[in-house]
Parts: sequence; structure tokens; C-alpha cells
Amino acid sequence: MQHWSEESLAGLQAALAHETLQFTAPALGAAGPLVRGVLPPPEAPGVGRVVVWDGDDLASSVAYDLPLVGRDGDHVPADELSVLLRRMVRQSVHGRPTAPAPALPRDTHGFPVVPVEEATRFLEEGTAFHVTDALRAAVAALCPPVDEDEEELRLRGFLLLDERSVRLYVDGDDLPGVVGLDVALRDENGAVTVGITALAAALPTLVTGDQLKYNPSDAVDHYCSAVYDLTCW
Repeated sequence: MQHWSEESLAGLQAALAHETLQFTAPALGAAGPLVRGVLPPPEAPGVGRVVVWDGDDLASSVAYDLPLVGRDGDHVPADELSVLLRRMVRQSVHGRPTAPAPALPRDTHGFPVVPVEEATRFLEEGTAFHVTDALRAAVAALCPPVDEDEEELRLRGFLLLDERSVRLYVDGDDLPGVVGLDVALRDENGAVTVGITALAAALPTLVTGDQLKYNPSDAVDHYCSAVYDLTCW
């Protein structure tokens, strides 16, 4: 059976985070459950934790633990995990995450966590792709992101904190493991902003120049070693 190093599992976690970004916004012409975040649970390095909400009330959030590695020791491709997540969510009433049993454990954010054994059961029953999965895969293969292999920061996860901000979980050579970067999603007038151009341009300098220490946050987060407040950028 293949042995997965901590670094290799981190790469699988990063792939899951990028893959599930497609579910963070409503589908065309339809309402329904959305991905609120992807979290890297330090107590379970072989697991990707995906938080789903109903798109209306953040209090509806439920976390699903997905296996990054199957029972046979091979990694589970990120696209299969996204299809697995879709299947688990769709089994609930009206396609929305069901209210979990009180016995389900909760993480440090207060999210009820559906255990990885549930996802593993669904995975072993087989993954059913949709034709739209093939469409997305074809476009991604033919038109990959620019400089994908030259990223200085690796996205390990993300979490919509509230209606105004998101926490990005990243790691990199100049960082103390996984850190959280809080980023604003609205401008000073409350309007939604698409893109974080100023921050994107400044971030490499903030990281390599050890400037993050001038943007401290009082937040304590189980999923990272430190949190930095970049919401003013």
C-alpha cells in the first residue's frame, strides 16, 4: 500500500480546495446548497473537510469529511471527491443539507461534522459523473490557469466567515505551516467586490518580506498556526 507523506497529503488537500471553488456561487438560474469552505483538519491529515450551507443562512452549515486516500492506499482524485460531495448533499431533503443528529461532533467553528466513514461508504458504491463534469474537465485541460506551477502560495482551504469576509488557508516556503489570511469581500460602501487586485499584487511582498506580522489578528483558529487580517487591503 502506498505511503503518503504529509507534503503529499497537503497537495491532495490543495487540489480539493481548488476543485470545490466551483460550488461556492449559485448555479445559473437555480438556488441550492453552496460550499462555504474547505478546511484542513490538523488532527486528520488524510481528510478534506468541506463545509456546505443552504445559500441563505450561514447557520445551516454542515461539514462533510471526505477521504483524500482510499482504502486501497491510492489517492482519490479531486474531481471524484467533488462528485461524491454532490451526491451526499443531494441525498438530503430538497437537495439541502439535512439538520444533523445532535450526536454528530462539532469542530471548533461549531460546524456539525459528518464523519469520513459516511463518505467512504458512498465512494465505494461508485462515482457517477455528469456530462457537465466532462465539459469542465475538457476546458480545464485545454486552458489551464496561467503560471499554475509557479504559485508562491498554495491554497489549502478557505472559509466564508460572514457576509463580508473570507479566510484563506495557505502555506508556503516563508510561512510557519498553514496560516489564515482574512480578506474582505465588500468595499467600504458594502458593495460586493469581485477580485482582490491590490492585495494580490502586494501579497508576495507581504509574505517574503515578513510583513504579515504587521497585520495581526486576534482570531484563534484550530485549522492554522496564525491568522492575519488583510481586510483593509
